[in-house]
Amino acid sequence: MGFFSRIGKKISGGLESAGRLGRKVLGTVSRVGHKISSVGGDIVGGIERVPVLGQMLAPVTGVARSALGMVENVASGADKGLKALNTGERLVREGAHAIRTGDVQQAQSVLRQGMEGGKEAKSNLERARKVLGK
Repeated sequence: MGFFSRIGKKISGGLESAGRLGRKVLGTVSRVGHKISSVGGDIVGGIERVPVLGQMLAPVTGVARSALGMVENVASGADKGLKALNTGERLVREGAHAIRTGDVQQAQSVLRQGMEGGKEAKSNLERARKVLGK
């Protein structure tokens, strides 16, 4: 096993470990965010359906709906991050396989897919910055 192969294997292993942690974090954010949004929307909707109480608390329920919308946006962002992370992990595995087998065409394909994924990630980041106003 050559020097570059050992280094590549260590980098690949580190990326896979980081990917597992990232998947756990993003999956939890997504799951909890969608649950909060769903349950919160049901509660706010229930309050709004009560005739007198709904009218009295209209300003509060409006703020609550805005906050729930922001939570839903964060959960959707976590979903996109999870999808990008899964794609990245797949590309790392395919790239490692291409290096082990010496398949140049597969390595070029993985590189091309990685570049396209990077462009998509940059686009998502720019959209998120616009939403946040930064």
